[in-house]
Amino acid sequence: AAGDRRGWPRALCLAGAAACFVVALMQPEWGPGGQELPLRGRDLIVLLDVSHSMLAEDVAPNRLAQAKAAARSLAMAVRRDGGHRLGLLTFAGRADVQCPLTRDYGLFLKRLEDATTDGVARRGTSIGEAVRQAVRAFGELEPGYTDLVLISDGEDHQSLPLEAAQMLSMLQINLTTVGVGDPNRSVPIPIAAGADGAGYLVHEGEEVRSQMRSGLLVGMAEAAGGVYLGGPAGPARLDQWYDEHVAGKLRREFQSVTNKELAPRSGYFVLLAIVLLVLEMIMRSARGGTT
Repeated sequence: AAGDRRGWPRALCLAGAAACFVVALMQPEWGPGGQELPLRGRDLIVLLDVSHSMLAEDVAPNRLAQAKAAARSLAMAVRRDGGHRLGLLTFAGRADVQCPLTRDYGLFLKRLEDATTDGVARRGTSIGEAVRQAVRAFGELEPGYTDLVLISDGEDHQSLPLEAAQMLSMLQINLTTVGVGDPNRSVPIPIAAGADGAGYLVHEGEEVRSQMRSGLLVGMAEAAGGVYLGGPAGPARLDQWYDEHVAGKLRREFQSVTNKELAPRSGYFVLLAIVLLVLEMIMRSARGGTT
């Protein structure tokens, strides 16, 4: 019985060492890494059309889903490259910032997925106002280091979009327009996404039909000195556009910040396990010497 009582500290050391090794294999992380990161990049702001016409199904599954897929591919390309800030503004009859300029690409993607036509405060489509709001709402945008990406079906209700694009040219802010929808045919607008025959939008007894207006988007891109992407099959992949048109552009220096990634701490548990094993060996040697 006395031997059993003297042996429990050694057993406890062995069990503790095993537990520490298991925790170390889990690669725990906590606390900031503390590394100063030099930041160089550009600001990319996505202007996403969430008007009800974006529910039209002339492209599968609908225009809004394709628009979000294009924006998602851009975010993934930016994440791979790193350094840039992403922002998101959604618009219909009015424009609202959904994600401020950030390097938290997970936040951008979350806000992008949450964007729906259900949150539209005012019906209609004001592309020109969306562009002007982007210039106002995201703070002082750096000339030559900012790219606006407008994703829309091109329908607009007299918001002076061409004048807004000319303003961007004067401010030296790049504009790329991305068309979603089929410019060759008009289609009805579902009341809700995936309505499955629940009905289409009607105004004064007439079914509302929508047709993608590529001409406006092409004109805006030309007025701003940018490029237009799109076609009957849907928008071009914006990751390819990023690789070809943005990745090689000049980047500006941002203020260095401390790396917010968590620091690896598995080494502490390995060290503690070794200490416990050494302690167990000392106790075993001491017991052997006293027998």
